[in-house]
Amino acid sequence: MLAIGFGPTALGMILFTALCMRTSYALPVAIHALPDERYDTGAEQLDGSAAQVSLNVSSALPPADPPALHTLKDLYDGNMKFRNHENSRQMRANATKTPSFMFLGCSDNPYRPEDVFNAPLGSIISHTNIANQYKSKDSSAKAAVDYAVESAKVQHIIVLGHYGCKGVEDAITRPPTLSRLIKAWLEPIFHLYRKTRRQEIIKLRDSRLPQRGKPNGVQTPPPADDPGFKALVEENIKHSVKSLREHGILSKAYSKRPFTGGQKDIKVFVHGLVFDEVTGNVYNLGVSFGPPGEAIPAVPFKALAAAKNFHRDSDRPGIHHGKTWDFSAHSH
Repeated sequence: MLAIGFGPTALGMILFTALCMRTSYALPVAIHALPDERYDTGAEQLDGSAAQVSLNVSSALPPADPPALHTLKDLYDGNMKFRNHENSRQMRANATKTPSFMFLGCSDNPYRPEDVFNAPLGSIISHTNIANQYKSKDSSAKAAVDYAVESAKVQHIIVLGHYGCKGVEDAITRPPTLSRLIKAWLEPIFHLYRKTRRQEIIKLRDSRLPQRGKPNGVQTPPPADDPGFKALVEENIKHSVKSLREHGILSKAYSKRPFTGGQKDIKVFVHGLVFDEVTGNVYNLGVSFGPPGEAIPAVPFKALAAAKNFHRDSDRPGIHHGKTWDFSAHSH
């Protein structure tokens, strides 16, 4: 640790220069005008004429966002940096070849599961579509799940939705600009919106109906934190979990029917989680299922009491204590 005394003018120039540099080095500073406790300064004193400034290269300020990608040349330059960066070379060398998790996620979620869960490279298989849906007639999603179960031999499948989902928003607003194909894709969510008995969604739906002064009803999208909007995101996730239980390879395996591949000992657990982009929190919707007679591993994420399933089947397995999720097993 190096401590140097500077006058106020010199100190200001150093701070401005350091903060403008795109490096991974840090310049933690103890100044009363910058009270952000996220940065540990290590400085010991501050008076009216001079400050102790600690130059600590072992920590780092939050890295600057990479430039936006607009052209193929941007992609090429990004790949060059990726190939030549020491950390990426080490990650590629240490990447696991045995993923334990498959995520069925949403195309417009800006955060990848690898980022949300700080997962090592290779520990996750992902399949995304609009509004993280799983449908019995969607051959792409079904093939991805079959691959994850039969070939990659994952242990968990997670339907991961996110608050503010654009697909769910479009199912609520039904903008006239939507193509026929997208409308058809979103129809299951629109059906949930129209038919659900969940009170938050009913309240949202009623508030958007035509009324005096608004003959066409409310046309603008609800805010991402609207309780009804959030509830519909949750119900859509649960609907996909239900579809995974009733259609495809897991349904066949857990119903003790013969299935392609001849495997007879599939032990895969399915969970429904929702991600809050604002807080970074992940919540458990309490709809996990697994092989008949098998205790479901404990889901350590906070359960949402408001996300109770209003159409819960009597034979749906509950949540039992067991092994928790541990990505560290894939670290090297």
